[in-house]
Order: sequence, then structure tokens, then C-alpha cells
Amino acid sequence: MLNTTIAAVSTPRGKGGIAVIRISGTDAFAVAGAMFKPKSGDSSVTSHPMRKAVFGSILDESGQVCDEGICTLFKGPGSFTGEDMAEISCHGGLSVTEAVYLSAIAHGASAAGPGEFTRRAFINGKLDLTEAEAVGKLIDADTRERMQLAGSALRGSVSGEIASISASLLDTMTALYAAIDYPEEDVGDEGEREIGNTLRTALGRVEKLISTYRTGRAISDGVKCVICGRPNVGKSSVFNLITGEDSAIVTSVAGTTRDILRETVSFGGITLRLSDTAGIHATDDLVEKIGIDRASAEIAKSELVISVFDGGERLRDEDRTLIRLVKSTDVPKIAVINKSDLCIALTEEELELIRESSDSCVTISAQRNGEEDRRALSDAVAVQFGSDKISLSADAVIWDVRQREILSHAKSALRAAVEGLEYGAPIDAVCTCAEEALAALNETDGRNMEMTIVDEIFKRFCVGK
Repeated sequence: MLNTTIAAVSTPRGKGGIAVIRISGTDAFAVAGAMFKPKSGDSSVTSHPMRKAVFGSILDESGQVCDEGICTLFKGPGSFTGEDMAEISCHGGLSVTEAVYLSAIAHGASAAGPGEFTRRAFINGKLDLTEAEAVGKLIDADTRERMQLAGSALRGSVSGEIASISASLLDTMTALYAAIDYPEEDVGDEGEREIGNTLRTALGRVEKLISTYRTGRAISDGVKCVICGRPNVGKSSVFNLITGEDSAIVTSVAGTTRDILRETVSFGGITLRLSDTAGIHATDDLVEKIGIDRASAEIAKSELVISVFDGGERLRDEDRTLIRLVKSTDVPKIAVINKSDLCIALTEEELELIRESSDSCVTISAQRNGEEDRRALSDAVAVQFGSDKISLSADAVIWDVRQREILSHAKSALRAAVEGLEYGAPIDAVCTCAEEALAALNETDGRNMEMTIVDEIFKRFCVGK
């Protein structure tokens, strides 16, 4: 409830240099004043200026000094949550952090739930829902691309673009309402063309936003990528080339990989969730057979297939089986012809067969582990997921299925409005479609969204944020 004052430890649990206890709500200053005593001789921290770090003693729930630290007050609405806030920094030991947190609870605060501070920031108009979601993504970011994606959204790249589209639609709807309310004042051919151009431009901008989802999701959630091929073609070498580490065992002995190796890595401007599978071939060995069955299952579940072939040998039956298996999958596919440092033994017909099985083909020598080969494969991945055409620091990029579904609704409504105008539909019908599109766009920032859905979104956050 917004009428309660909440508190939480906002730094990760564990030993550290400092810990931060965050307090927000109507009684935040009273709670901070009861548990923190400035060293300067002033009776209360509230007598100090806002946003000034004050050094003093921190009292536990029994009123005894348990630590020395810093307290900073933020007067609402000029705070993260839009409410009165206090942040107390103490030493980062487990016991002392717990003592300071329990002191805040004992002096009148309630325990904050997951994402409750950010939820209050959203409700108080400090963040819209897209920006609030970006906060959660930024906290979870473990790659540079994920950090850039969330940081750009938090700075308003997505919200700003949607607000701009909405503003253009509002202007158009003003003209449409005028045409409905005052039919004798005909908008004329020029006015109709202007309305049509605005609607078409808005439709194009919405479609462009939707087109970024594939890249945004590939960065945010990662792409399940399977590296497959017959034994000893260099799958593990390709795996190591992508990860930049000797994650997989590489030997001249066929069948080294019997189970599935997994790794998550930033590559080609997206996040790959890699699986290096057992070589696909006929075998009577029970362990190998299980590994091969798992490899086939991994290919079936993959979102990107990297198939590896030995350029120094002619295609074998196992290679042709793999080509048929890969070709049947409806996901992006990259063929890698390995061992290019050797004399290429593949015929033109065989090379064409490999190229036809995939969306792109890269020739490398994983044995050299060269940066040029790594870049060639990285570029091929980037092309498949559109990250080569997007600047995360400048472009509005969506990543969440909620955003995509709402924008798809707006797209359908705008298309209906454009088509209605082109085919001479009544103005009020065109206006209804434009209103539907505007309502959908407003949902992206949470203005028209049910609070039960909003609550579910903030439950994904960590406590203290």
C-alpha cells in the first residue's frame, strides 16, 4: 500500500565494503531520525539540508549504537520514488546490515516487496512502465549489449519514440473530430491527404519499432544456439572460437564430446546460449548413442544452428544426414566450413549443397583461432539477427513480448485507419481506428494497463529495487 513506509537492503546480500538500507514513504524522515544520530551535534538528521550526506551513529532496534555511517535524505517528489526517502549507508557485514535493516522496521517501516521502490516511482510518475522494466533489465545485465539495451530504454529511447507517435496521432484526431462535429466544414482533399500521410507515417514508425523485437529479444533473453556436425570436424574448436576460451576439449580423437557443453556468451551483437553437441554418426556405443540423440533433440529446439563441415575432406553420409536435418529446421542457419588451412577437398557440388542448407556460409580455420575468423562468424550471426543494422546507443529497441503485442495491436488499428481513409470509409470509422491505435500505444507506458498486470511485472524485480 502506498500509505505505508517501506524499507529494504538495496545492496546484494553478503560481506562488502558498505551496505545501503533504503527507506521510502510518508514517515521515512521520522524513521531515519529515530535510528540515526548525526555526529555534528545536531539532534536530528532532518535539520540538515536535503541531499547532503551526513555522518553519524546508527542505532539498532534497542536504541544501542551498532555502527557508524552516512544518512542522506531526499524530499519528495525530488526522489527516485517520488516520496520522501532516506538512504543509510553502513558497513557491509552480514550482522551489521541486518541490524540496521531491523532497526528501520522496528522504528516504523514495513518490509518492502520485490520491485516496490520502482513500482512507487512508476505510480508517482517518475518512470513510465517501459522505463521501469528497463531498470530491472539493467540490474540483471551481464553483457555490454544487455547493459546498452536497458540503459537506452531507461533514458527514454522507446518511451520517447512512442510518445512522439502518440502526439502525431492526437493532432490527426483533432482534425478527424472536427470533421465529425462540423461536417459542413469539409477537410478537403489537402486535409485528407495530410491526415493520410500522418497515419501512414505513424504506421511506418510502429512497424519499425516492432521490427527491432527480434534483435532486442536476442540480446535480452539470448538465442539458443546449437553447434553440430559429425565427429572431428572441429565443433569444439568453433565453440572455443566463439567463447574466446578453451571451454571444450579439442583433440584429434573423434568423439571427444559425448554430452552437451553449454555456455552463454555475447557474440555478434547478441547473446548466444551455446550448446556444443556430440558428433552425429552411426554408432553401437550406448553412451555415444545417447549423446547423438541429445544432439538431434538440441537441434530441434534451437533458435540458431551452426553446422560445421570439414573442408579438408569430401562429404560423408553423416554430413549429408546433417544437411537434411538442418535444412528441415525453420530457424536461422549458418554453415561453417572448417580447416580452411588445409587443401579444400570439397567439390563445387558439395560446397553448393552446404550453402543451400543454410542462410549463410563462413569458411574458417578454427585451428588458427584467428581474430579474422572470429569476426567473420560474428558478422554472420549479426546479419541473421539484425544487430548489424541497429545502434543500441541511438535506436529505440523493444525486447519484451508485452511491448511487441501492444505495438502489434496499434499496427493493426493504424492499418485499418489508413485503408479506411483510402477506400472512402466514414470519417467516424477512421477516427475509431485511430483512437484504438492511440489507446494501444498508451498501454506501453502503463497508462491504460490493469494494475494486476503491473503488479506481476514488478514481482520480477529484486527486493530493494
